[in-house]
Amino acid sequence: MLTSILTGLEGFIVSYGPWAVFGGSILEQVVTPIPSSVVVLGASFFLMKGVALSAGSLQTMFFNISIPAALGVTLGSLLYYGISYKIGIPFVERAGKYLGVSVEDLEGVEKRVKESRYENLFLFTARCVPVIPSIAISLFCGLIRYNPRNYVLITFFGAMVQASILGIIGWQFGNFYLTLSEGLSFIDNIILVVLVLVVVIFVLKKRSEKTRD
Repeated sequence: MLTSILTGLEGFIVSYGPWAVFGGSILEQVVTPIPSSVVVLGASFFLMKGVALSAGSLQTMFFNISIPAALGVTLGSLLYYGISYKIGIPFVERAGKYLGVSVEDLEGVEKRVKESRYENLFLFTARCVPVIPSIAISLFCGLIRYNPRNYVLITFFGAMVQASILGIIGWQFGNFYLTLSEGLSFIDNIILVVLVLVVVIFVLKKRSEKTRD
């Protein structure tokens, strides 16, 4: 699947450059099976292939890959953030008693996050790390009603750092980009599964505590 995706993307990326990176980054946020690293790794390989490493070429990569990717990630991630922001509380109000989670629990998490001096740094770092699933961050931020302005800024700058890291990797490692992308995709999926299991364990624990009460 990954090979066919990259084959299809190559001609599109070469033809449309930064616009292809922007559009592909939006798509990978909306269509979760697409690995979050594939667009930037592929684009940097196709667009920067054969270009020597220099200050000028780094600037070219930054404007042609890093910024378009960051804009695409920010715009695309707003879908799941917005959905979670709008229906998160109502969903918990209706289904919370079956899940063992209450609105008060959610508000408690929100309060702890917002009172933390490191909330912005934590979310920014999460955005910078390629293997943390973007959808998990978007849903979490929406669920705790994280400030929309801060969300957009942190997502943009965090995604820009991540795109710059992946861009240099794809550019400098050339033909290894496919292997790297597959590896990052595998790790990305493992982390997503772990996060889901953590949520399930939390829900079961809350239900068990309420049953004992």
